[in-house]
Amino acid sequence: MAKSYATPTTGFIDNGGVVQLGADNAAEQWDYITIPMPSQPLRIMVEGALPTDKDGVSVSVSFFEGAIPLFSASGTWGTQGQSSATASKKNWKFKLRNAVTGNKLSVKIGGWPAMTSITCKAYDTDRTLMRDSMTTELWRGMHRFPSGFLAPLSAYQYFDPTDCGVHQEALFSTAGTPAEIWQNGEFLGVYVIRADNDPPAYLMDDSNLQHILIQPQHAGNMWSGNFDSTVWDFPSPSVKGYDTGDDMSKLNTTVNSSTARLLNWMVACCTGKADFRSTYKQYLDLTSALDFILITEWSLSFDSLNNNFMLGSWDATPTSGIWHFWPYDEDETFGIAWFLSASGAIDPTFGWVTDDASVNKVPGGQPPGIFKVIREQMRPELRARWRALRDSGAISDDAVSRFITAYGAKISPDALAQDLINWPMTGWTGNQQGAIKIAQSVSYLAQIAHDRMAWIDAQWGYSSS
Repeated sequence: MAKSYATPTTGFIDNGGVVQLGADNAAEQWDYITIPMPSQPLRIMVEGALPTDKDGVSVSVSFFEGAIPLFSASGTWGTQGQSSATASKKNWKFKLRNAVTGNKLSVKIGGWPAMTSITCKAYDTDRTLMRDSMTTELWRGMHRFPSGFLAPLSAYQYFDPTDCGVHQEALFSTAGTPAEIWQNGEFLGVYVIRADNDPPAYLMDDSNLQHILIQPQHAGNMWSGNFDSTVWDFPSPSVKGYDTGDDMSKLNTTVNSSTARLLNWMVACCTGKADFRSTYKQYLDLTSALDFILITEWSLSFDSLNNNFMLGSWDATPTSGIWHFWPYDEDETFGIAWFLSASGAIDPTFGWVTDDASVNKVPGGQPPGIFKVIREQMRPELRARWRALRDSGAISDDAVSRFITAYGAKISPDALAQDLINWPMTGWTGNQQGAIKIAQSVSYLAQIAHDRMAWIDAQWGYSSS
């Protein structure tokens, strides 16, 4: 006679192929859940109306990896992002709740920081859905060399007293994983779940006034005039009453002065009133600046000179502090740019991104400011860093192909084909009429990355032999 066992009260129970939760393992008791980083298409099954604004509508949602159920939740979903507001294929943001406790549901995907909202980017100008994730991942491969870390050890050690500094999930930018969204049983499209870009992603304690994280908001005169806090966003520190666009000098003079110290020095370097080479050690982590310039040049990120980057410091005061550059929002890279028509194309040998528009002939190009100063004055250091990263393989065809292979395996060709039917490339993308067609293939991505790398090799005399 077979021995019998008590029914488990934890873990999963296989009831003839129907997966059920044990009595003491009900998802309703969790406000924090983890799911593995997907190795196959992630599916989000949504029941609810299609939202038309960021406030959104009520929704019931279930997440699957392939056919494997991961979790279900209720909450709201709405539109996300500035350019998405007028685009045909919109970005979405899910704000999920534990239906029983009413608390926010925090979701940790693989090694990413936990998220209390889930952003699904449409990337309607980049129908490969790869550029943003690829560019930031290539940068991480670069910036980890040679220490293996993305930040000084002191930034991790800050958290030693509270949690032993276990913050290796800090990405110092965003990352992405593809997902299919199905609404009320119908396929909506392929999107990219993007990791949060909040203070924990940069090892920032937003209660510490020295932990300052800022992002320019299309600040066209940032390299020529005195610091103006209203054209910057301050994700950290948390300042009572602050919202993007507010004048920080009226809310917290210490944070404002600490930031003004850096930006006014950069303006002085740009206008010739200060010498970068002899003074940078008082203000800037040079490797972070070099790596930012290198990824900007390699990826042809024209929108990263007055807009898409982050600046941060863990020790900023009105009289001292070292700041770091980090890339952000990199979907307009590797052949995608706002100034191109749907049939436009970029010559990867055109010149330097970090040059004046009058030189590189970029229509409406952003002023390169401090990045041009560094590229011109720190040429030996840039050449040496490029050589080291090329020799290490962090900048290589192989680094690109490894990303494309792993990331592409998470996208179903059938689903992407249907996505292009649902959201044709002739539609309004939020930036121009129709996506830039020549750039819409992974083979193009690999080719332009190779060609641009070869051009930079030639400028700096690099040879692997």
